[in-house]
Amino acid sequence: MQPHEQLEKFFANLVPYLKANPEQVPEMMSETEREFERAGYREEIPSTVENILIVRLDAIGDMILTSGFIREVRANFPRARITLIASPLNFPLVELCPYVNEVLIFERNKFGGNFPDVLEKLVVYCRENLWQKHFSIAFSPQWGSWNLPALLLCWLSGARERIGYGTNPYKNYLGEPSTEETARDNFLLTKNIIVPQNVITDLEKYFYLLTASGFKIAQDNMELFYGAEDFYRARALLQDIRCKKVILGIGAGGANRKYPVEKYLIALKELVKKDLVFVIVGGRNELNDANFIEKNLPNGKVLNLVGKTTLRETEAIIGLSDFYISNDTGVMHMAATEKIPCLVLYREAQDKENILPGAFSEFGRYPPWQTKAVILRPDRQLEDCAKRGVIYGWCHSNESHCIKQIEPREIVDAFEVLETL
Repeated sequence: MQPHEQLEKFFANLVPYLKANPEQVPEMMSETEREFERAGYREEIPSTVENILIVRLDAIGDMILTSGFIREVRANFPRARITLIASPLNFPLVELCPYVNEVLIFERNKFGGNFPDVLEKLVVYCRENLWQKHFSIAFSPQWGSWNLPALLLCWLSGARERIGYGTNPYKNYLGEPSTEETARDNFLLTKNIIVPQNVITDLEKYFYLLTASGFKIAQDNMELFYGAEDFYRARALLQDIRCKKVILGIGAGGANRKYPVEKYLIALKELVKKDLVFVIVGGRNELNDANFIEKNLPNGKVLNLVGKTTLRETEAIIGLSDFYISNDTGVMHMAATEKIPCLVLYREAQDKENILPGAFSEFGRYPPWQTKAVILRPDRQLEDCAKRGVIYGWCHSNESHCIKQIEPREIVDAFEVLETL
């Protein structure tokens, strides 16, 4: 019986048992680990070519920031066969990545429910995609919440060595994690890395995962992976613009990270007097705001591409542009990767920037990396937020709130500074 067939037989009996006896999950997790050992998955594989797994399942910006990590894994394992697991949203960003041999899709949002049900789905995924590859190392570079699905994939992949950050990323900031958390993380990971507080940005945390594990970092830049077709499509869309092209990113991952479009318009009406065209990019959620801006600015001063381009085409468009203005978004990291000068608006108040920045500072953890930039932030939290406790980004509202304190005049002045950098 082949090792993967041995695992199939084991899980075919285990999952129904756990559904009937959910209280036995802790004990049977240990038995599952012993089964991996019996099947030979935790042994060093005598091979001249290693199989490496990287799991990254979250947002667009996070995947872009992980691009350098993927490259450095390849640099440390030049002959390895590398498999990357990404979300359906991020698949186009890494489909053409030259540092991996294959990209698999995993939609973590479909894996809810009680643990036996989740385990059953994960087992099916690993059986179909992972077990026959016999991974020697699995990396989970995500530092932050909601990384348990990635850690479970690393564990269930059969990888001998599993390197990543645990499920409580704030353990080094707010005191010791619970015994239960520590036990779970050390069970799923063979190297449960604790990042020092002086490693602030999440991009640096990804590289730290490698150096703390004894690997080398040759470069610390990010990369975009778009193709010739994406470039030619971008060039065709921009071909009629004969002046400066300013990318405008008006969306954000959360409502309280979005600067009000009405206030944006006030600033844009002033900036549009310059010899430039605003190129608006984003998904369909930004279509109404993009149409509002286009309607209220002079003809020929706006190219509205919202919902009209793929992610890779958006990357190529940004690479052909001159400046970038946006909220804190994943697309902003595309601009930073292409070294486009960035003007970025953050919700996080400046009076909070020195309070555990590696954990709770949005600007500290996700700045424009290695590009010229001007940053705008409110001076202080609004009073109702200031009365409440610690939270990432420091704004507690479910709508545009603290960020509204930035005045349109500040955007105009900041862009003029950006032009001189």
